[in-house]
Amino acid sequence: MQRQASKREIDAARAEATRLDDERRKADAALAARRQEVAAQQAEVATLAAARTAAATEVARLEEQTARARAAREEEERRLTEASARRGAAETAARAAEARAEAAKAAQAETAARAAKAAAAAPALVAIRDVGFTGDADGGTVALDVGSAAKIDVLSATDTRVEFVVDGAELPSALERKLDVTRFGSPVRAVSSYRDRDQAGRVRIVVDLASPAAPKVSRQGDAVRVSFAGSGRRPARTQDVPPPVVGGYGASSTAVAQTSVAQVSPTRRKVFRGNVVNFDFKEAPLHDLLRAIAEVAKINIVVPEDLNANVTVRLNRVPWDQALEVILASKGMWYRREGNLYRIAKREQIDAEDEKEAARREAMRKSEEPEPEIVILNYASAQELKNKLEPMLSEKGRIEVDARTNSVIVNDIAGVRRRVKDLAQRLDTQTPQISIEARIVEARSTFQRSFGIQWGGNANASAAGGNATGLIFPSSVAFTGGADDAQLNATGVATPSNFAVNLPVAAANALGMSLGSVGGNFNINLRLSAAEDTGSVRIISAPKITVLNNAQATISQGVAIPISVVGASGTQTQFVNADLSLSVTPYVSQSDCSIAMDVNVSKNEADFVNTGARGDPTILRKEASTKMLVADGETAVLGGIYTRNSGLSYSKVPFLGDLPVLGWLFKNRLENDERTEVLVFITPKITNKANLRCQ
Repeated sequence: MQRQASKREIDAARAEATRLDDERRKADAALAARRQEVAAQQAEVATLAAARTAAATEVARLEEQTARARAAREEEERRLTEASARRGAAETAARAAEARAEAAKAAQAETAARAAKAAAAAPALVAIRDVGFTGDADGGTVALDVGSAAKIDVLSATDTRVEFVVDGAELPSALERKLDVTRFGSPVRAVSSYRDRDQAGRVRIVVDLASPAAPKVSRQGDAVRVSFAGSGRRPARTQDVPPPVVGGYGASSTAVAQTSVAQVSPTRRKVFRGNVVNFDFKEAPLHDLLRAIAEVAKINIVVPEDLNANVTVRLNRVPWDQALEVILASKGMWYRREGNLYRIAKREQIDAEDEKEAARREAMRKSEEPEPEIVILNYASAQELKNKLEPMLSEKGRIEVDARTNSVIVNDIAGVRRRVKDLAQRLDTQTPQISIEARIVEARSTFQRSFGIQWGGNANASAAGGNATGLIFPSSVAFTGGADDAQLNATGVATPSNFAVNLPVAAANALGMSLGSVGGNFNINLRLSAAEDTGSVRIISAPKITVLNNAQATISQGVAIPISVVGASGTQTQFVNADLSLSVTPYVSQSDCSIAMDVNVSKNEADFVNTGARGDPTILRKEASTKMLVADGETAVLGGIYTRNSGLSYSKVPFLGDLPVLGWLFKNRLENDERTEVLVFITPKITNKANLRCQ
């Protein structure tokens, strides 16, 4: 028999089941948390393993670097041990450099102190209005346009760079720039201007030098000029010289390194381009010294066995080729250079070899037979060039001209032919051709204004008119204007006009008014006239002509006016030119293509208003003749004339015309103003500039 559970037991079982479910959920949550902790620990273990691997790699790399550093240190110690013999000279040079550096620092500190004091004392900053440059092969000039309150100081100057400052000044952003001025060919390569970022009110100007030049500062008002004087010489050009080459005056040394120093001897003007060296030896064998020079210059030197001399030298920053020549000259030796090989010998031996070589060449020249060679000319005249080439010929040579082909035939030995041909080809260049245009601008303006007045009439008092005076005498009175004349213009008023004041304006606009009584005993006529004339005339004449350099050109246009001249032989007719003409002779500069000109511009016109006693017209002449320099393609004002003729005149009745206000009833007024202006412009332009050497 089955027993059914009571309600209490069922509830207790359900409560136990619920409790067991809660414990199971808590166990699951704890298990999940534990799993997460295990996963995190595994990830941390993996991270630590990777870090350990990286640390091991880094330790290996550091050990390798330590080994290399140890090897480098050992190599450096070895080098320092080898350099200990030269340490004394280096220490001396270092002490001298320190002394120069301390002096430079002191000078710089003093300059900075002066600049700071000047900046503190300056009441306000002045603006730099312009930073420019002009120059040529003889030198260059940096020009500043700055107020007189600014102070200029040279901060530092070396062979390649000069820096100066402007205190108490402000530089506009447009002038904060770098100017490349290499095209001028001056000692200056570039000019940089910028504001000092560390000190307000200071502007720095840095000048990069292409060759050593000492700065010179001059000031005149607001203009400051810093000049750099050049040597006036162009850079040395290389030329092919047949070997062998003997060292000495006129010989060139080959630069063997990328960095070289150029020095110019003040007497022989020789250029040295070798690397600079420092030597300090006492009683050193000449063999060893020459080996040291060969090592520095990377050249080959051959020294004879009989050269057993000792030399004491102390050279500081001297090019090796100059040091070589000085050392050899001190012992009566010299060298002969053949490519990269220098052979040392006594000077007498080298001179004897040179004499033998010269004798051999002279013998070859005398034995050589002349041969002809044709030089075809494109621009130069063969006949004119012949006279310039003949002095270069040898005693065997001669020059002939072929006018048909414009060629010269040179009949001489090979060396002379080569020189003659080279000179002829250099002289055979295009002649500059210049197109010149002149503009004559004439402007004329006229102004005239006039005011006039006419008034008068008549007044009668008589018995006939019914207005007698009532007196025995005068029984009648009459007033009538009496200023009428034969040229009277009385339109617009009643007749007779009977003007008492007759001051009209000719060819004018007028307004008339007449007033009168019924009986005709009292009449008044008034006529006002006024006129104004304004005019302007502009005339532009532009003659233009093209001409070759150093040749005169003329162009004209006009008429020839016949003029009758009475003389002892009777009446003769002469023709006078009234024309527009341009006459010019240009000269082109071969350096910058500027054009110098002898110019004569004229414009003559016949004036039939002002004539002579026989009715012949006069000539209005406008001429300009001058010499001037104009850049290619630019327009310059040749000259100009400005005239003004102004006037103010009155025609009036004496005394009455001077009365205030009422005086206008007794006068007329004429005002005139005439202005004339003539300007002459000229514009030259080289038409074949692309084929010329100038830039």
